Amino acid sequence: MTNKKTLWILVSIFAFILFLLPTNTKADILIKKVKHTDEATDMTGKIQPAKDEQGITWIAKNKMRDDMAETSMIVRYDLKKIYIIDHSKKTYSEADIPINLEKVIPPEAKQMMQMLQVATKFTATDETQKIKSWACKKYIIEITVSMMGMNMPITMEIWATKDLGIDLKTFHNLYGTILSTNPFTEGLAKEFKKMEGYPILILYSMVMSGSETKSREEVVSVEKKDAPAGTYDLPQGYKKIPFNPLGQDSK
Repeated sequence: MTNKKTLWILVSIFAFILFLLPTNTKADILIKKVKHTDEATDMTGKIQPAKDEQGITWIAKNKMRDDMAETSMIVRYDLKKIYIIDHSKKTYSEADIPINLEKVIPPEAKQMMQMLQVATKFTATDETQKIKSWACKKYIIEITVSMMGMNMPITMEIWATKDLGIDLKTFHNLYGTILSTNPFTEGLAKEFKKMEGYPILILYSMVMSGSETKSREEVVSVEKKDAPAGTYDLPQGYKKIPFNPLGQDSK
């Protein structure tokens, strides 16, 4: 695999993970979100058209499930497991919580991870605005990813609110588990703990090989609702495959 392809896989996983932000865990919560990605040029020079996606997240006291496109992630604190599901291939992988990437990554991925360097800077601003009915404060997270002399700057402009009455400790623990599944986002768990509130809007910018990709992710609604039976369970008949933080097609 080329260095560019490795970075692209990591970024794709990173972008998906950012879509999984959890909320209050005192009862089942249904979160609906939308994501828009602008037209962009990929590493091969091909133009990727703009696209819109919808996401759904379910949260209970000690478990969480997020669905987007053909991928689901399930966090089960009661079982101390996290599952990543690919519905298109009918496969899943799992890792124990807390996650130790050094133990779970495949041997062929260790060298790539050792070459990967990620630097993160968190800034809390004094800027505020109202988004829907929520009073939000602006935070900036700047990330620089480096591998074999290649640099990829990423900027996240995050608007977070305290108006949802979220238990921030629970939020940080659940989201920290999601972030720890990938070396690209592992260090972000500490930065997110500095944020006072739940992210309502994320404006995301990434530059790779001189081409910029922008996306916008926003919470549409948050409501209490009973999750359907089996929401937090693995689907039947799916094949288990090895957990690989660099993507299952990276072998």
